[in-house]
Amino acid sequence: MRKFRWISAVAALIFVATALPAQAATLPAAVDTTSKQVGSLTPTVVNRLEKAVQELIGTKTPFQFDDVTDMGKTWIVEGELEDGTATFQTEYNKEKNRVDSTTVRYKISSIGKALEAPLKAKVLNSAKAFDPKRSMQFEAFWRVKSPYQSNKPSNYWVFWGAGEKASSLYVDVDRGNSITINADYPLKQVDPVLLSRATNTFKRVSGQQITVQHASRFKDEAKGLSYWSFEDANESSEVKIGAATGKVLAVSTYGVDWNDDTDFKKSFANPQYTASEALKLVKPKVQLLFNINLSGYDVEIQGNQYTFSKKQKRTTSIVAKVNKKGVFYAFFLHAADGKMQ
Repeated sequence: MRKFRWISAVAALIFVATALPAQAATLPAAVDTTSKQVGSLTPTVVNRLEKAVQELIGTKTPFQFDDVTDMGKTWIVEGELEDGTATFQTEYNKEKNRVDSTTVRYKISSIGKALEAPLKAKVLNSAKAFDPKRSMQFEAFWRVKSPYQSNKPSNYWVFWGAGEKASSLYVDVDRGNSITINADYPLKQVDPVLLSRATNTFKRVSGQQITVQHASRFKDEAKGLSYWSFEDANESSEVKIGAATGKVLAVSTYGVDWNDDTDFKKSFANPQYTASEALKLVKPKVQLLFNINLSGYDVEIQGNQYTFSKKQKRTTSIVAKVNKKGVFYAFFLHAADGKMQ
């Protein structure tokens, strides 16, 4: 779970270009850019940009636009709050005549001014409770709105940590200010028992020794999700272990052996296994991974995905995925109440 996964490709490009020192903040050579003054934009465009910024900072906070970078299909318009607490950046889509994203980058010292007291308390309390053994320290925070992106959240606050305590705390404005947190951990700070469990889980699924290189911890307070994530160097294999229970919740190893979507549809147009065959193959591994006996479970097959479940309510189901070679390379628990801790 790398902490930048929720940022769109364009936003990531913007972040790199603006977060580096001035002498290094250059855009890729392939992008033909020109600078211009905000006054060169039409009043309609400027008005839309102003409204987008005001929506995030409040109408009473004075700000100014500094410059515009013409990216071809978009304008990147930058500015700052006049009180010196933040800079901002907007992306205006010329073809669709809309503001695609707005990001306000605050100094951490301005948290008391930018956030209302209840939200500030909620953020600080969540950060403190996330891991009592290791305090979260934030270096900056942003207010972001990208209403047209497919990834969620798209309207949020995000608080950043760096270095060995790299972390991100998201406040999803569209979900009632619900909080999710992801923090990276050096392997030396992770319980050796959990590391061993992750390594053994990889071995049980793949039959090979997969070395854990990345460890992170994730929590979604609203959904009741709280787990450790362990990944290999390429982030192509992952084990999730409940932060509260210490039990394996999911494991996926790199099993993709199809070329593209067309090959996938052709390869799995017909099931690799019948329900009884799949149950026979998966049953011992599920018992070993999750300590769940699949006796009496029904099997639903869709593409390369096999779902094992019982008709009784509030029963955990298991999803397993198979590749073209007929190897089950991924297993996931689906709790009936949606909570996995």
